[in-house]
Amino acid sequence: MPNSLPILVVGGFGSSWQQYTPLQKLLLTVSGRPVFIAPIALFDWVSVAASDDYGRLLNLLDRAVTTTLHETGRDKLVLLAHSAGGVLARIYLGDQPYGRHKLVFNGFQRVATLVTLGTPHSATRTGRQGGLNQVAFVQRVYPGAYWRFMRYVTIISKSIFGVKGGTPPERAAWESYRMLTGEGGQQGDGIVPLDCGLLDGARHVILDGPRHDPRPDRPWYGQDEEIIYSWWHIVEETEREPTLAAQVDA
Repeated sequence: MPNSLPILVVGGFGSSWQQYTPLQKLLLTVSGRPVFIAPIALFDWVSVAASDDYGRLLNLLDRAVTTTLHETGRDKLVLLAHSAGGVLARIYLGDQPYGRHKLVFNGFQRVATLVTLGTPHSATRTGRQGGLNQVAFVQRVYPGAYWRFMRYVTIISKSIFGVKGGTPPERAAWESYRMLTGEGGQQGDGIVPLDCGLLDGARHVILDGPRHDPRPDRPWYGQDEEIIYSWWHIVEETEREPTLAAQVDA
């Protein structure tokens, strides 16, 4: 049954996998499923900043997928990816060569559903900063909800409007939004603007309030059971619906 598939969490840019253990425990309670975390550390992300290549991360993710499926005895899983982890996941799903080593993982064969939390799925700019070149790659090669026999759920929050001369959080949001789209004065989760966090053809979930990542003074997508349930129950609803491919065939 789709609603019993294990969940593998993929962290965001500059994170270490240990940061997601609170989310892992909460999601286990909310979903009742086994929840794993891809063991990607801060050092691995730092290497990306130097190489402008996700090859190292893709290999780590592939091993985590293999381990999760082996330990649960399943042939598919749910990828739950935060921030740039969603871009990494979309590359992993692909069947076209990526990067200087021409890596291909065909992850679409082992992933039933991709769920993203505050992922920058699109950008109007390119460059090494913030993984913009990787965003450009998935936009070009795998646009929208590309694998029509998979399910995609994209979650983004409206929590802060970017203001150039505003409060520190508003200024930080303005800079981040501007880096992605050239326009800082828009709504988003403090890091990713609203429109960038949504993927054409995916199930869209727009929340009010949660911020992009965990901070002591504000809630984020994985803050507590109530916030997690607000988007997770929609994931499970989506799992029960026909895929885009099945809808076309019908």
